Amino acid sequence: MKLIRTNPSSLGRVSDFDEWFRHPFAGLPSLSHFINNLGEVFPGVSGDKLAVDVHEDKDNYFASFELPGLKKEDVKIELNNGLLTVSAEKREKDGDNESSYSLTRSVSVPDGVNVEAIAAKLEDGILTVTLPKAEHRKPRTIALN
Repeated sequence: MKLIRTNPSSLGRVSDFDEWFRHPFAGLPSLSHFINNLGEVFPGVSGDKLAVDVHEDKDNYFASFELPGLKKEDVKIELNNGLLTVSAEKREKDGDNESSYSLTRSVSVPDGVNVEAIAAKLEDGILTVTLPKAEHRKPRTIALN
């Protein structure tokens, strides 16, 4: 069972009607919220954004994207002007029917990343992009004299 958040109407008082006439759509979710949550209402339909988790350790930044059922050939990774963009396109053929869907997600890459050493690995439906920190960005210990 899925729970869907609703905003019940509170038009119990006469003054509430005045507020409703000023802002009749205030209690409704935005269109982008509706599109991104279509999967809750219609199974198999989702928004066009990939789920991503971004974290770091002392040496690297990591961006992990969920790509279930996709192969390396279906994925495209680009770094352009400090923006890491992952795009995936899947085409499926079932008899005479052919369907396709595409997903994309962009994340900002912080300054101080060693661009030449960026690596990506797709394993068990998780794409992990490793962005090594440049030497001057890594924490270091300073000795006392």
